[in-house]
Amino acid sequence: MEIFILIISFIIFGLIIISYSIERLDFVAISLLLSFICAAITGLTLQLGISTFIGHIEFEAIITILAMSIITKIAEDSNILEYLAVELFRFSKGNQRVFFYLICIITTLLAAVITDVVVVLIIAPVVIRLCHFLKIRAGTYLLGMTICINIGSIITPFSSGENIIISSAFNLDTMYFVQNYWIFSFFLLFLTIFLLDNKILNLEERVHQREKVLMIDLINSDILLKNKKMFYLNSIGIIITIILFILLPNLYLVAVIASMILVLLNKGFTNKRMSDLLRDVEWEVIFFFISLYIVIGCLLEAGFRELFSSIPFYLFPRMLLSIIILLVVSLLSGFVANTPTVLIFIPIIQTIITEFGFPAVPLIFALIVGVNLGGNFFPQGAAADLMTLKVARDSGVDNLNYKRLLKNGALFAFIHIIVAVFYIIMLSLFN
Repeated sequence: MEIFILIISFIIFGLIIISYSIERLDFVAISLLLSFICAAITGLTLQLGISTFIGHIEFEAIITILAMSIITKIAEDSNILEYLAVELFRFSKGNQRVFFYLICIITTLLAAVITDVVVVLIIAPVVIRLCHFLKIRAGTYLLGMTICINIGSIITPFSSGENIIISSAFNLDTMYFVQNYWIFSFFLLFLTIFLLDNKILNLEERVHQREKVLMIDLINSDILLKNKKMFYLNSIGIIITIILFILLPNLYLVAVIASMILVLLNKGFTNKRMSDLLRDVEWEVIFFFISLYIVIGCLLEAGFRELFSSIPFYLFPRMLLSIIILLVVSLLSGFVANTPTVLIFIPIIQTIITEFGFPAVPLIFALIVGVNLGGNFFPQGAAADLMTLKVARDSGVDNLNYKRLLKNGALFAFIHIIVAVFYIIMLSLFN
């Protein structure tokens, strides 16, 4: 174990996280620079070549994230999300409770497939406009949406960058999530909506019947469709992609092939080449992930796993250890960016599983649930929460601010984690 390299790597890891959290800094340049410095020090000290550090980069996860970014952009250009939001309102016939339930459910399901920030960015303005026409305040609807949307991140292995990284590290496929997460996810979703309805929505003003009838008559979702053929083609393509994610174990292959086919099919409608779509990819996030992989690789080469191998985990009851990881990861996700939390805990959990013989299912559940739901403890812990606040502020929504989201988000995050603790107890009894 190389203590000097471990200390240097931890310091650099911390500096990268700090650079990510300070908006005025160029965190991509800083993280890449620091990761190369860390690799250089580690390589020279331990006599390691560049291939060693490249080997620590999970390219399957990076490729999947890149491909899903392209699919998300295509869905965005097709107005699929706006169309769904308007159709949900028409289906609800102006009933506020039905509309609220449908918005919470559909945004959760969308977040299981498309990045949660994109879902908020597209759906939130539509919800605000609909509420404006109905002469009701939109804050409660946005609040329900952003609290529920993080639940969508635990439904599939490709819903977020963190899930993709975890799934690549532990070889998880969609069926694994169906078997181990769907009962919990949908129970949590409907419990959350029920509580939001009874504690918050019930206090909202009611829409006059005349406003409902007028609004339904005026709304026409077809005007959102710039090109119906492209809309139907991409909708079918994305549905087929989701089905293939369920049927096939290799997420990155499905994501790459599906994204390339959709790019080729859309060329005739949008005249956008692959190079055009690549400009819209969030490259800063991808390079940030790569820099973190390199630093984690330095930690591993310096003996990070051996450091945790010396801890007597066997003294912990299996159930208790999973609950501790859930609580620690949840709290860290509220303060620190999710990706660093995931990358630092993956080798810890791998060590606990391989060297101490602990069952994998409860431990991985604790990591995935903690990192995805813990962000609601503080708005800055979840990108979707911050985006919701920004859209609400830019649109002049007066009944959703940082204080209200912090109060309700923390309350529901606490409820979610308590429910997760009981679910871990059940998982531990059967694994």
